[in-house]
Amino acid sequence: MRHERRIIGLFLLIALVGLNLFAFQAFAQKARKETVAFAPPTLSLAADPTVVTVCDGEGNMPATLVHLNAIATCPGGGPIGYGWSTSVGRIDGNGPTVTWDLSGVSPGYYKAFVDIETGSGKGLCQAFSSTTVLVKKCPPSRPVCPNTVISCPDNPVAGEPLDFSATVTGGTPNVSALYNWTVSAGTIIAGQGTNSIRVDTTGLAGQSVTATLSMGGYHLDCP
Repeated sequence: MRHERRIIGLFLLIALVGLNLFAFQAFAQKARKETVAFAPPTLSLAADPTVVTVCDGEGNMPATLVHLNAIATCPGGGPIGYGWSTSVGRIDGNGPTVTWDLSGVSPGYYKAFVDIETGSGKGLCQAFSSTTVLVKKCPPSRPVCPNTVISCPDNPVAGEPLDFSATVTGGTPNVSALYNWTVSAGTIIAGQGTNSIRVDTTGLAGQSVTATLSMGGYHLDCP
């Protein structure tokens, strides 16, 4: 009887060892199943250009457009959704490449944002990035003197008034030109401050009369 009990105990010990080994293998398999390496998506955002110059009177010129390019990778190979936003201007398009229109924006630094999503449910993963663009104002234009041509009578008559006139082209735009005439002889009797004058030549028979015009208002000395 004692010998039989010893055999039964030995069998029970072997059974318990086998049961524990089986439980350990099941736990290890479960642990291997639950410990899954997950690599999140990567995202970077680039702007071209990064500096935008806005000039008065140009309106919606191509120089106010910025191209935004989001470079995203998903190790799982799933589809990627893109969401764009900004506090100023307008973003046109969707997907990884869009256009940022900064027409009419005041000078300063501004940001555009993109966030991506991949996967779904518990496997949903997101990434976020942003980029900064500088909007600056055009420097003031360099003042430029206009081109001025003065004309006078071809056949002046002694004792009769002489008319001189100036044709002005080019120069700095949107300038209120100032006309200042001087004459070498005679007297200006009309037109001072305008583009044409009349000169009294009484008593100047046989003499020459030279009219000189100086243009003002261009922030330059424009003779």
